[in-house]
This record gives sequence, structure tokens and C-alpha cells, in this order.
Amino acid sequence: MLLAAGRSWIDEAEAILRASRLRVLRDVPLRERTYLGIGGPARLLVAPDDAQELAVVLGRFTAAAVPFEFLGAGSNLLVADAGPSFVVVSSEGFDAEPVIEGAAARVGAGYSVPKLVKRLAAAGLSGLEFAEGIPGSVGGCVRMNAGWHEGAFGQAVAGLTLVGCDGRVEELRPDRSTFAYRSSPGVGDRFVAAATLRLTPDDPGRIKDRLREYHGHRVRTQPAGARNAGCIFKNPPGDHAGRLIDACGLKQRAVGGASVSEVHANFIINRGDASADDVAALIDQVRDEVFRKTGVRLEEEVIRWR
Repeated sequence: MLLAAGRSWIDEAEAILRASRLRVLRDVPLRERTYLGIGGPARLLVAPDDAQELAVVLGRFTAAAVPFEFLGAGSNLLVADAGPSFVVVSSEGFDAEPVIEGAAARVGAGYSVPKLVKRLAAAGLSGLEFAEGIPGSVGGCVRMNAGWHEGAFGQAVAGLTLVGCDGRVEELRPDRSTFAYRSSPGVGDRFVAAATLRLTPDDPGRIKDRLREYHGHRVRTQPAGARNAGCIFKNPPGDHAGRLIDACGLKQRAVGGASVSEVHANFIINRGDASADDVAALIDQVRDEVFRKTGVRLEEEVIRWR
């Protein structure tokens, strides 16, 4: 369905949101909500805390051709300097403390993953230690199937509450097709409202020892303290994007205020005054140079909002 003649997506969205009780914020600077510290304002940002109410609004957005995208913690996101041209739907309202029953935990999409890992460790539940340094939200980590080394978030997911763009709330029991490398094909374009995690009881002391090991390795091998969006590129089959970028002599390559990290070549850091255009140009330069020298075309892991 097309937008009504003479009406913008903002006009349509405002009309729909006036009839709902969802929390709405206007002209929200997204540089304050992304780990890169870059991005123009969201003209409309919706912060729901109820899946059924969100479902009604998303169904109406879809019927009226109002564009929208979902925002988690903003840890792997590059937002255009002018801001996005769509409604931003934030998961921040789904942030209640996890409900732990036996070896399972039910947690909302807006809950911080580092905070969750600590909460599970204190409860003697193992299975997410690898995620101690992943700065995302639960919903974002589900959608990206975030991971590090041998671990991936989807391995621990036993159930999902999803809100479809067609206005339905659905319960999904994941199978082998739900998750893939740094993606969740089975989730599709649906909003992740909550996840049920399947974990393994273990001694809290042993869990905390593993967390210290992961933390120490991250600090040694990643640009701690620098504003970044995590890994920029996915690892190609049988290799590592960081190794390829380093081998092409691209560490510390810079465009404006954006620079390839000298610590880990698959990270681009904001040196303080980088624009989205700086980061985008540097991403394109790195991809093109790696392809020219190695024949490998790197695929982006970071998400771009225009």
C-alpha cells in the first residue's frame, strides 16, 4: 500500500501513533545511542514496552507504507549524518530483569547482554560466557546471532517472542534454520520482544574464571576504550577479515576522523570527530583494497542506516 497522496511518512506515522499509547520521542540524536558516537536525529523514535500494543502499531505502519527499523543498543550500527529516513522502534522498554527458572532464563529484548552474563554467572548458569564483552542488547544479539570465537548467541536460545510487521505476536521455537553465521534467517524482519535461554548449571566460581579469561583476551586483542561498532566485516569462510585487512597494510588507514584500529584491523574507530561519511568511505576503501589484493570480497557485519 502506498502513502496517501500529499502525505509524508512522518505525517502517516504521527497519525498512527496519536491513536496508540506507545511512548514517542522526537528528534532524538542517535549519536548518543550508538557505540560509534555518530548519527543524526531520529525524527520519530518509538519506545514500546508491550508486545501486543507494538504489534497493532507495526501492522498499521505496514498497511500505511510507513518505513521503520528496529534499534537495540546501537553497538553495530552506522547512522547517516542526516539521520534515518524512517521511524526508529527501540527495544529499550523491554528491559525487565530476567526471570530464572531452573536452567532457563526469560529475558526481554532491551536487556543488556554484559549485564545478563553477570546475572547468569551469579546464578550459576553457564552458556553465555563468550558474550561477556559483546556490548549489545538481547534483541540485537538474537537478530545478529552475535558471537565470538566458538560461541554464538543462537546456541542458547530455546524460544522467542516476536512481533511481526503484519501485526501478529508469535512464539517461535528455534530449529537449525533459525540461526546462521551473524544472522537469524528464521527471525526475518520481525521485532524480537523476548528470548528464553537454555543454559547449563555450573559452579559460579568456574564460570567467573572463564569470564576473566575471555575479558583478558578481549582487552589484549581489541581496541578497548575507543568508540567503535565492533567487527566491521564478517569473517570469510576459512579465514579472518582482520588478518586479510592487516595483510593488506591497512591498519591505521584513515578517512577524516575515522581510522582502522592498530590493535585489531577489523575495527574502525571514531577518533572523536568522525562523520558517518568518513566511516562509510573508509569501509569502502578497505573492502576494495582487500578485494584488489586478495580476490576476497568482504561482507559487512555493521549495519548502515541512511
